[in-house]
Amino acid sequence: MLKNESDRLNARSFRNIKIAGIVASAILLFFMAILSTFIGPVRIQAADVIVIYLKQIPVLGHFLSFTVSGKDYGIIVFLREPEVIGGILVGASLGIGGAVIQSLFRNPITEPYIIGLSSGASLGAVASIMFGLTLFGIFTVPLMAFIFSIAVVGIVYMFALRGGKVSPTYLLLTGIAISLFVSSLVALMLFTNVKLQGAAFFWLLGSLSGITWTELLPVSAIVISTSLIISLYHRELDALQLGEFHARSVGVSVENVKRVMIVLVTLSVSAAVSVSGIIGFVGLIMPHISRLLYGGSNRFVIPSSAIMGAIFLLAADDISRVVITGEVVPIGVVTGMIGVPVFMYLLRRLSGGVYEH
Repeated sequence: MLKNESDRLNARSFRNIKIAGIVASAILLFFMAILSTFIGPVRIQAADVIVIYLKQIPVLGHFLSFTVSGKDYGIIVFLREPEVIGGILVGASLGIGGAVIQSLFRNPITEPYIIGLSSGASLGAVASIMFGLTLFGIFTVPLMAFIFSIAVVGIVYMFALRGGKVSPTYLLLTGIAISLFVSSLVALMLFTNVKLQGAAFFWLLGSLSGITWTELLPVSAIVISTSLIISLYHRELDALQLGEFHARSVGVSVENVKRVMIVLVTLSVSAAVSVSGIIGFVGLIMPHISRLLYGGSNRFVIPSSAIMGAIFLLAADDISRVVITGEVVPIGVVTGMIGVPVFMYLLRRLSGGVYEH
């Protein structure tokens, strides 16, 4: 009895520590978001940034007599704030997507892009730029990226479907094959149209610059709603991590859960990628760090992956804005330079047989 009671107390203590860690990470994210608005090619006094924040607070802002220039106000409110919020949404979406995909595939070196999300989005965006499509006005490129991303994942899923079931291994291989084919079509478009290369450059390498509040409204609705639903499936994902046979033995409807998770991840990541372009390695690395800190339970891995993905992307965006004076480096370059060494480290651990998922 004493041993059982001691085990329960230890388990409760570890759970409280994990919750405290996630809360601390969320607080760090909050302060990083504020700090990020201070960073940019145009230097704005810290006092002016604080005044701009205070003026945006309902009711309180009307009572403040401080004044700032319209230029500084526009840079913070209409350029940097949407970029920061966009970074949080995109990073969280990729972090959660990576945690889910790795649980479904039981493979530590997979990420959401592996099922065709990035190649489909690239095809939609580049095609709309190449043919000068303006069907949806300023939303044409992101909406085409969103639609094509979903379409390619749907094709991957249909090809991998056998007898009403989808094998994770077959889905993985099908995703890789179709992604390579679609990426070849994108490369052909770029090769045959030199002028297109400049227009598609930042989109293909990823960038948070130019994100607007208008774009963020639908993206935030999709990312937040899908993320909340995904978090409700943490027990089913934990069971799937131990194998489909185990999951079925504990009452999990394996195929239904896989379908729901793939649909939700596709919607979330497609929405995120549609406004940011292709940003690699966030969905691969952040879930690993989360599992290292919080263990294998998706109850903690999913929210912590979201927070860490957001923190990582904000940090990468800050670096992209200051690494070259007066220029903004594509954020995909920064995440790639950080991500590749970490990825190689993971491969080395896997090859040595010491990796614990």
